[in-house]
Amino acid sequence: MHFTTVPGKVEVGVKDLDTLFDRTLPPTYPHTGPMLNRAVAKFLVDSVREQRRTPEVEVTVALQTSPLGGEEEAIRRAQMNSFFANEAELAALDLRVNRTEGLGSLRFAIPLVVLAGLVAGALYVNLGTSSAVDYLTALAYLVFITVVWVMLWDPIEKLLFDSYFIRLQSRALRKLATAKIAFVYR
Repeated sequence: MHFTTVPGKVEVGVKDLDTLFDRTLPPTYPHTGPMLNRAVAKFLVDSVREQRRTPEVEVTVALQTSPLGGEEEAIRRAQMNSFFANEAELAALDLRVNRTEGLGSLRFAIPLVVLAGLVAGALYVNLGTSSAVDYLTALAYLVFITVVWVMLWDPIEKLLFDSYFIRLQSRALRKLATAKIAFVYR
């Protein structure tokens, strides 16, 4: 296998169709046909994600076999487009689940953060005159502030960071689902 990429174009060189499609594994949800080789699929998705400013992408599959018939090429193009359309559907589902889990974590975290803030505020206001008491009060305050940070981290990560990368992958998969796919023979 060889992989090359230039802006707007991605080329995958494989020995034959059996190298392009993994026929050893049964199709998994939501796919109904042969699965695209994992290395090929990962390269295509990552290349399109890298070229996210390019509005369209062309995929060239270089085969080291005798030319396929026109109908066979059309079937393989449709299989590849269908594979990426199904993967885009899964990415959209992943985005919805991620959002639901993030909001669920936030609903759980907000009351605990408020409680930790009240306790931390009470500790900060009631500083004692003894240095040992001051030290323990400051330590307890830092523990509660850490609890606040930890409780908010999961929802923030899901809602801001993870969703961004899922959207990038979803856009790349949608581009690949509509990509022009050409077969060349070497």
